[in-house]
Amino acid sequence: MATSPPTPFFGARFSLYPMSDRYVPLILDAIGDLRTSGLEIETDDVSTFLGGDRDAVFAHLEHAFAKIARTGTHVVMAVLVSHGCPGETYCEAPGGVQAPTRSTARGGNAGIEVSCQWSLYPLGVPGHMDVIYREIDRTKTAGVFKAGKHFVSHLRGDLHEVLSTVRASFDAACAEVPHVTAHFVIAANSPTAKE
Repeated sequence: MATSPPTPFFGARFSLYPMSDRYVPLILDAIGDLRTSGLEIETDDVSTFLGGDRDAVFAHLEHAFAKIARTGTHVVMAVLVSHGCPGETYCEAPGGVQAPTRSTARGGNAGIEVSCQWSLYPLGVPGHMDVIYREIDRTKTAGVFKAGKHFVSHLRGDLHEVLSTVRASFDAACAEVPHVTAHFVIAANSPTAKE
């Protein structure tokens, strides 16, 4: 009986930056329930790593950011996600491509307007720019694309819609490329956005 190949490694590393002198309680409150999430968790003085179920990781990223944003505090979250790289000091992309499981996240809005700068990196394959351009088009179709900028696409919209679109683009790239990373930075309640 044939066995299915192991699920490719997936994880996210993120940092929260509340622009407040209360940053310590805001961050600790936002990540406080991660220990009971069932995910692999590693927190240090720079960032927090989440590894495991893709739906759970993205849900916790949204929850942590929203918890601070709902206080009205200007907050920024920087996130790096990776698919197909099993180690920190080495990387062995699987020989073939195994598509990630399809998202089971429900639709809806978070009620938080965000600005996001997003970059996608399909690694080690010819034609990687075709994948990137296709996924930029996906953000346009989703209605969250605002502008192309140096090194990033600028996305704007509801937190849930933006994260869902980033996730859909990331998953689509992972379905055809063995090793994919993406970097995105999200901001809410910025005084600059009101100017």
